[in-house]
Amino acid sequence: MEIHQYTPDMQTVVTQFYNHITANVPHCYPVKEEEFAVAMHRVTADEADLKEDGLDSETAFVATVNGAPQAFIHVGISQIGDNREETVGVIRFMGYERGERRVGQAVLEKAEDYLKAFNVSRIFAFPQDCRYRFYHFSHAYLSDALDQVQGLLGFNGYRRSEGEVFLDWENYVVTPVPSNLPVTLSINWKEGRGKHPNCTVLAHQDGEQVGICESVCGGEFSSHPDAQDWFHTVWLGVEDDFQGQGLGRYLLQYALQEMKKIGYRHAAISTAWDNHRAFLFYSNCGYRTVDWTYEFVKDLSETPTRQ
Repeated sequence: MEIHQYTPDMQTVVTQFYNHITANVPHCYPVKEEEFAVAMHRVTADEADLKEDGLDSETAFVATVNGAPQAFIHVGISQIGDNREETVGVIRFMGYERGERRVGQAVLEKAEDYLKAFNVSRIFAFPQDCRYRFYHFSHAYLSDALDQVQGLLGFNGYRRSEGEVFLDWENYVVTPVPSNLPVTLSINWKEGRGKHPNCTVLAHQDGEQVGICESVCGGEFSSHPDAQDWFHTVWLGVEDDFQGQGLGRYLLQYALQEMKKIGYRHAAISTAWDNHRAFLFYSNCGYRTVDWTYEFVKDLSETPTRQ
């Protein structure tokens, strides 16, 4: 086994490895080399130079066995807190060949040693705001489909800190049921990266906005043809005084209906792992769970207990 620091000449083999390792992750489609190159353009071994947002001192490591990639990890450093007073490490992405635990362990230790050189207090794995654009849909953390990575992180002292559950509704058919509330719905379309436009449905009463449903094309995240027929509802909200009266369901169903008319076929939605009310609502609307995703964090002041 050899561990190499990522360089641009590895782009082809690492892109192929990424596509292989994420093949069974919901809403992950094969990515082109040029798209993967964009995600890797800031990979460097330079000293830390923290800016207002994003990651700094990014680098990546590739572990190979007999010349073939078996593990890959992409890391960097960031700052968190109201005054950006805490320096933390970030694992932007990690994957290793199922069954090659030894290789996964080696590349994780290599990355941790790199991050510790910046005196980080904690390491976060798969935070939402650092995800590759083409990895899953927005709000996604580390997918259950990469359970071997979740297991390795847990073994090394990482714990789940955040979570998001994803639900799909393939080939959906819906007939909106209006709310009893006297509201007026309006719809706004906005062109984006995808084949079909993004959609925002608004509910108004007496000129005041009382509800909103925002959905974006799967093409915002992936250029793959199969992603274009999907949309992800990223926000559904109803003002407190108008909740419990069917308005949220009406907004969602109306959005589903209108998006079907312009060519969408499949719908996805997600919510926080502990938002039981939303999870119950979506699962009873017609959506079915396809993935649980988690952010992990490791406090470097704690020593993991391994078995």
